[in-house]
Amino acid sequence: MEAQQLQTDKVNIINWINQLQDNSLIEQIKSMMVSDICLLSNEQKNAIDEALKSIEKEGTTPHNAVMEETKKRFPHLYNR
Repeated sequence: MEAQQLQTDKVNIINWINQLQDNSLIEQIKSMMVSDICLLSNEQKNAIDEALKSIEKEGTTPHNAVMEETKKRFPHLYNR
């Protein structure tokens, strides 16, 4: 779809939604919006949950410490 056509379609959809009076249809649109935001698989959600638990338990490493270690391990990437 061309960019201009996409913008036109979006405006038409917005105008159509603004004129809606059907609450059930509005609820369906709202549920579509929520489901589009959360498109992570269960595996991805579990990985995020594990990472958050690890952060709570073990904390994090400050950015400057990571950068210092990176410079030590890979000096050739910084001396250009």
